[in-house]
Amino acid sequence: MSKIRAAIALFIACLVFLSAHAEIRYRNAENRWSLVSGKVEYVLHKEKDSITFEYFGPVAHQAWTPAKSNQNATVARRDIDGQVEGEEITPSELKLVSEKNISVKPGVDQLQLVFEHRRLPLRIRLNYTTWGDTGVITRALVVENLGTASLQVQRLPSLSWSLPQGEYDLTYLWGGWSQERQLGNEVLGPGARRFASTRGRATNNYSPWFCLHNQDTGTRYLAQLAYSGNWEMGFGRSPLTEQHPYTEGDLDVDLGMRFDFGGALSLEAGQSFSLPEVAFTSTAGDIDEAANQMHRYQREYAFAHNPVNDPLLVQFNSWYPFQGKMNIEEMKRCAALAAKLGAEVFVLDAGWYNKKNWSTELGDYKADNIAFPHGIEELASYVRQLGMKFGIWVEIENIGKESVIYREHPDWCLQYNGRPIEWGDRMQLDFSKPEVRSWARSVVERLAHDYGIQWLKIDYNIEIGDEFDPPATASRHGDVLHKQVIEYYAWLDEIRAEFPNLVIENCASGGLRFDLGIMAHANTTWLSDEVRPKPSLQLAYGCTLEFTPGVCNHWMVGDTTDGDMYPGDTKDWWDFMLRVPMNGQLGISSKVFDWPPNLVQETADNVALYKKIRSTIAHADVYHLTEPPAHNNPKGWMAIQYVTKGADKSVVMVYRLDESLAARTFKLHGLSPSATFKITSEGKDMGTMTGSALMNEGISVTLDGTWRASVIELQGDAH
Repeated sequence: MSKIRAAIALFIACLVFLSAHAEIRYRNAENRWSLVSGKVEYVLHKEKDSITFEYFGPVAHQAWTPAKSNQNATVARRDIDGQVEGEEITPSELKLVSEKNISVKPGVDQLQLVFEHRRLPLRIRLNYTTWGDTGVITRALVVENLGTASLQVQRLPSLSWSLPQGEYDLTYLWGGWSQERQLGNEVLGPGARRFASTRGRATNNYSPWFCLHNQDTGTRYLAQLAYSGNWEMGFGRSPLTEQHPYTEGDLDVDLGMRFDFGGALSLEAGQSFSLPEVAFTSTAGDIDEAANQMHRYQREYAFAHNPVNDPLLVQFNSWYPFQGKMNIEEMKRCAALAAKLGAEVFVLDAGWYNKKNWSTELGDYKADNIAFPHGIEELASYVRQLGMKFGIWVEIENIGKESVIYREHPDWCLQYNGRPIEWGDRMQLDFSKPEVRSWARSVVERLAHDYGIQWLKIDYNIEIGDEFDPPATASRHGDVLHKQVIEYYAWLDEIRAEFPNLVIENCASGGLRFDLGIMAHANTTWLSDEVRPKPSLQLAYGCTLEFTPGVCNHWMVGDTTDGDMYPGDTKDWWDFMLRVPMNGQLGISSKVFDWPPNLVQETADNVALYKKIRSTIAHADVYHLTEPPAHNNPKGWMAIQYVTKGADKSVVMVYRLDESLAARTFKLHGLSPSATFKITSEGKDMGTMTGSALMNEGISVTLDGTWRASVIELQGDAH
C-alpha cells in the first residue's frame, strides 16, 4: 500500500512540475513564439521579417481580438516603441535579423531577438526571459549605433505595450519622505496619464511599478522597472474614430529610464547602450495574486541573498535615541539591554565619527576619539561578547562640506555647471571614477578588518536631480546618472563578493531609493523614516504589496521619534507598537535605558514571538485582507496574511484601529482546502478549522479596544 501511495505522490509531483514551468516554444505552423512562465503566457507573432505582439495574460485565457486603426482597419499590436533621430521605432520599422532560444539554467529560458532599423544604422537586441513557475517574464533592450555618426535616442522605454481596448483602472504607489508607498487607484479616462522621477532617487514621489486592471476581461497586468535612477511611465487612451459615442483605441503603456535633462541619449558611432530591465506578470485574479507572482520572482531569482540574514536578524539601532551623537558608555548600556531584549545585531548609526556635525563631516569615517577613546573596537568587542553581531552606518556615496575628504578631493563629486552638486550640506561622489570606487572600497575593508562588522547600513540622503556635467570634455550623452547607478551596483557586488558574511542594508532617507534594481545588490532595506506606529501601518501595507516582505526593514521606536515611551502606556499599546514592524524585518531603536522592567520583559516576549513567525513572513505569499489604511488617522481594521509555499502554514497580523467595531471576520486566502489547521494566538489555543472553512467562512477576531494587535498562527496537517 505504501508503494502505491508513493507512486501516486510521484505522479502528482510530476503533474505539478509539468503544469507550472517555464518554456519558450516556437510554433512553426502558426509562426508564433509562446513564452510561458507558470500560469502566464506572452505571445509574439512572426510575419516575414517583422514581429508583432499578439497576447499577454493567463495561459489559455481568451485571446485578444484584433486591434483597429483610426480608419477601422486591422493593425498589429506592438510591444516596442520609441524614437531615434526623429524616426519611429515600431515593429513595422524594424527588420528581424537574428533569433535564438537558449536555456540560461534549469527552469530559466531566454528568447534573443535582434532587429535592425529599415532606414537608420540602428540595431536593437531584445532579450525575453521566463523565470521558472513564478509567472514573471523580464525584458531587456540593448541599442547599438551601427553608423559613423552619433545617433540621438529621444525615447526608448524598456516596456511598451498596446493593450486591448476596454475600461482600465490603474493602481500605483506614491509618497515622498516619510509617506512612502501609499496606494493610488483611478479609472483611466481619455487622454494621457504620466508619472516621472526626476530627483535622482527612484522611489521619491512614485515607484516605477504599476498594476493595470482590464475591467472588461478581468485581467491584471503588473510591471516593475529594475532601475534606481530617474524614470518615466505613461498610460494613454486615444479616440479610435470621431464617431459618437466615443470609441477607444488600444491602451498605450510605457515604462523606462529617463535620460539626463529629460532629453535624448547620444549614442556615438559603434556604441551600444543597455537599458534597464523590466519585469512583468499577469493574472485573472486580484492584485495580491499578481503581486505574489512578482514576489516569488524577487525571492527566487532577482534579489541578493545572504545566509547570515536567514532567518531575519532582529536589530537594535542607535539612531533614534541619540540622532547623531553618542559615547561608549551609552552604547554599551544600550547594547546590554538590546541583548536582553533578544536583538541579534547591534548597529551603530550616524554620529560615531564626527566631532561636531555628523552630516557636514560625512565621509571622514574615523572614530571620534572623545566619544570612543579606545576606538569603535571596544564597542564591537563588547557587542560580540553579548552574543550579537556588530554593524555600522555609512553614507558612502556622499561627502559633507566640512569633511577632510571633500577638501582633498572636490573633483571626485558629480558636477553641474562646473561646480559640485550640493544638496543641503553634502555632495554626491561620482562612482564612475575608479578612484572614488577604490576609496569607498577601502573604507569598507577597514571597517570590516578593524571592527569585524557583519552588518553595513548604507544611507543615501541627497537629491541630485537630472542635470549633470559630462565627464571630462565630452559632449552631453544623457547617461551620467545611469553610469552612476550601474557603477554603484557593481561596487556593491564587489563588496558582497569580498565579504560574503556582511549583510548590506539599503537606505535612502527611508525608502526613497528602494526598487527592483538595487535589491539585486543589497540584502534588506530601511522602509521609511516615519516610525510612529499609526502611520507605519500604511507603510507596511504598501511595502508588502510592492516587495516580498523579507526585505522590508522597520523598527519599533516609541511614542515619539526621539524614542520616548509615555509613562501611561498600557501593555496592549506596547504590543501594538512592537507588532506593526513585524510585517517584515523587525528592529528596535528606542530609549531602552529609560524603560521600566515590565516593558523590557514585554518587548523580549514580543521579540520571541517574532522569531517564531519570521521565517513564514520572510518567504511567504502575502494577502492584504483589508483596504489600505490611511497614512494619517487610520480607521477600521488592518489585516495582512502570510502563507508558506506549501499552503500548510500561515500567519495573520491583525490590527484594530480607530472608529472600529470590537470584532471582525476575515476570509483567508491561499490555504490548502483539505488541510485541518490548528489555530493559536500568542500561544492560546483557538481550536481547529479546515482550510476550506477558513477561506469561505473566515476567522472571527475580537479585540476589546482600539490600537490593539493580534498575531494568529495556523499550522495545517493535510488529510
